[in-house]
Amino acid sequence: MKNTFVSLEEVTKFLPDTVIVVDEQIKIIAANEQITTLFGYQPDEIIGQKLNVLLPQRYRAKHDQHFSQYLEKPSVRRMGVGLHLFGLRKDGAEIDIDVALSPVEMRDKKIVIATIRDVTDKMELERKLLKKNEQLEIINSELERFGYMIAHDLKSPLINIHALIHLMTKELPQDKSEKLDEYIAAVRNSLESMTNMISGVSAYTNAGTSVKVEEDVDLNLTVAEVRKLIQIPAKGTISVEGQLPTVRGNKAKMLQLFMNLVSNAFKFNDKEEPKVEIKCSEKGSHFLISISDNGPGVPFEFRRRIFRLFDKGNSVRKDSQGIGLSIVKKIVEERGGAIVVDESALGGADFIFTWPSPTSPAVPPAALKAVKAELTKGTCPFMSSK
Repeated sequence: MKNTFVSLEEVTKFLPDTVIVVDEQIKIIAANEQITTLFGYQPDEIIGQKLNVLLPQRYRAKHDQHFSQYLEKPSVRRMGVGLHLFGLRKDGAEIDIDVALSPVEMRDKKIVIATIRDVTDKMELERKLLKKNEQLEIINSELERFGYMIAHDLKSPLINIHALIHLMTKELPQDKSEKLDEYIAAVRNSLESMTNMISGVSAYTNAGTSVKVEEDVDLNLTVAEVRKLIQIPAKGTISVEGQLPTVRGNKAKMLQLFMNLVSNAFKFNDKEEPKVEIKCSEKGSHFLISISDNGPGVPFEFRRRIFRLFDKGNSVRKDSQGIGLSIVKKIVEERGGAIVVDESALGGADFIFTWPSPTSPAVPPAALKAVKAELTKGTCPFMSSK
């Protein structure tokens, strides 16, 4: 028997993990030299001791019970699946460990080979990530409250100022100076700009924190709704190529996404007959949706910047707050998609974004990275399904 274990020690001493052999009495009968690095014990001083000496005191009683049950129906498996396992070093320090058990029958006796790995660094990283996620949840909650405060508390005084200016102009004489008219108009424009800014910030905070109710969204109905809600120029047109799909998502957010992109296409268009074209192509497990126009387009150096909050790119319009495209990006990325802007076939801007297909499995992270890489190349012409 001794020679057998010597042979076992010869095999296990070259393994990078700590290996311990335990008998039916849950006593350690062999260990490789890696146990010194992990637990601080020399192999000779640990042999003959109960296995639970390597566990914190609070786990020892239950461990013996669970290990005895395991010996009744042994199998090759990880120990404590779904549980967080701790080990106890000789110096009293606790460490995070991962344990794999392998039963072996030798000369009618059951023994168990336990392979133990130090996962302290991994668990520490997981704890940090968990803490970061908790902090992000708190920040998102605060951001949502901040958006609510903006929408209600800050708009109220602005409405009052609007009312006061209206009353003031009624009290002023009809023959007031042109300069005074200019000042009043400037105040009104500033108030309107501030009101739009507040509405935009409120919409941005709600884009990622509002209730995430998912439903089937027919994009044809979404576009029909957009036609009713936005102001289309007299000679402006919206055309849709083919039939748009039905996707899974939040109906209000999808409407907000299309409204922002289509209204922007008209707002910044410098042509006498502004055009907007919408088309969609299914690429495996996601859709590629394109909203293009015949406007001035977006210069290459501004194509990444315009999705940043408050960044208006090359726009000089005073009614632009630099928020709408940030909202669009937030809604798309919340669904695990990506969005870019490129030059359209009409000569203007082409906004292309991905959206998961409800009939296909979820996009694997590697595939999603490939889609994003494809979308974020220097130029990205719309990719048809043909």
